[in-house]
Amino acid sequence: MAPAFNKVFKPRRFGQLLLRDLAGGYRSMLVAMAAVAGTVIMISALTVLGTKVAGSRTGAWSFHFNLYSNLLFLGGFIVTSLAFREARQNGNGIFYLTLPASSLEKFASKLLTTSVGYALGSVVFYTAVAAASEGINRLIFGFGNAFFNPFDTRVLEAIGYYLVAQSVFLLGSVWWRKTAFLKTWGSLMAVAFGVALVAWAALRIVFAQHFHGWGIDLSDIPGFSELSRQASLGYGPLVTIGRVLRIVFLAGTAPVCWFIGWLRLREIEV
Repeated sequence: MAPAFNKVFKPRRFGQLLLRDLAGGYRSMLVAMAAVAGTVIMISALTVLGTKVAGSRTGAWSFHFNLYSNLLFLGGFIVTSLAFREARQNGNGIFYLTLPASSLEKFASKLLTTSVGYALGSVVFYTAVAAASEGINRLIFGFGNAFFNPFDTRVLEAIGYYLVAQSVFLLGSVWWRKTAFLKTWGSLMAVAFGVALVAWAALRIVFAQHFHGWGIDLSDIPGFSELSRQASLGYGPLVTIGRVLRIVFLAGTAPVCWFIGWLRLREIEV
């Protein structure tokens, strides 16, 4: 088993491929970072200026968290959607697919750079930019927004959700030849609409006698009022089922997308 695995994954070869992926397109990355930094500093200054005009001496406490969330998710999804663009380009695609590395190594390298790599890089980058912006605000206005805390539980939770959601866009990157981001997003919306439609139809069938127009009233079902009360207080079987389904969804989404994406990359190589 070990010799067979060594054929598809060699640490030294994987390390060289990882360095290649990290260094690729660094000029564009530096330009993007400069643009983001300038935008953050400008918006932060305008926010503080607005609070000063309004007569307040306290900047927005959630300003940097909200801005970082946009950078993490939107920026990360776009970067992830471009991960396998090289494999789909005419000319460059042949060069990439024939690199002396296995499909497992290629997929794992893109996975690390766009998931953990992007998450860690973005939080370090944004922490430095936010500190600089607030330093400028306090120098000019005498006060500013609350400083960005990279160890805030909200930030750590957002990174966790990103690592799960990002896997869908990584699958889209290797699956679609062009406009992977738009096609992946459109597919997600279509799936969400389909699930909502099926769920609504199931409710209409199972609880037909409880529908009143477009509304539904389940209060006359024996025990439902107590279940609702327990759920509102944060315990009970409904809450337990919801938590179990949430854990299964969060824990299962990424591995399934990774596995399908790896299989898709193997098909492309063939």
